[in-house]
Amino acid sequence: EGRALRTETVICNTDDFEIGRRVCAENWHALRAVGESANRRLCDAEAADAQPAPDVATFDRVTRPSTTDDGLYAAGLHFGDPRVMAVLAALTSFCHLIVGFRNHQLVERVRALLQASYTCRQATYDLRRLKRKGLIVKVPHSHRYQLTSHGRKIAVLFTKAFGRVLAPGLTALDLRLPEDVAARSKLATAWRQLERAIDGFMEREMIAA
Repeated sequence: EGRALRTETVICNTDDFEIGRRVCAENWHALRAVGESANRRLCDAEAADAQPAPDVATFDRVTRPSTTDDGLYAAGLHFGDPRVMAVLAALTSFCHLIVGFRNHQLVERVRALLQASYTCRQATYDLRRLKRKGLIVKVPHSHRYQLTSHGRKIAVLFTKAFGRVLAPGLTALDLRLPEDVAARSKLATAWRQLERAIDGFMEREMIAA
């Protein structure tokens, strides 16, 4: 389409990365390494969002209970479950790419998305099953987690499919939708025509019988 996405990294405070403010070759190379790492991870995440969806077998492994290679039980992440969808939506945020996220940060984002109670204990359980499903990894020597490339694919697939396809599609198919509103949707119009055709066919067959 003749368009390109430009990515730039701006470091306002070098102390955030434990790098000195003095202008010298050592600090410059350290800042450049930080910037290149941040840009690479961001670009990898953006590229992952545009990749094809995982296959059916992968979808099945994520949504159904399973065991890890170590024999640990991993509870399924049920597609469409409000809590699961909120957790996955929270994970897709680009703000986690640089330093990862903690339990309490997940709690804050999920609670805002759910607009309901979500505790640290629930987050701990969700982090455990996300980790055992291979969607996140724990950052060594810290209490932070990072979303894996596989995890981003799953999170993006789930949230996009639910938010852009399933939810609006089911809304359009709701027969309680007013006719004037349904008329604006090709899907709703086609579905109502199908419903009327089936009802008419059944009525004619019953009369003929």
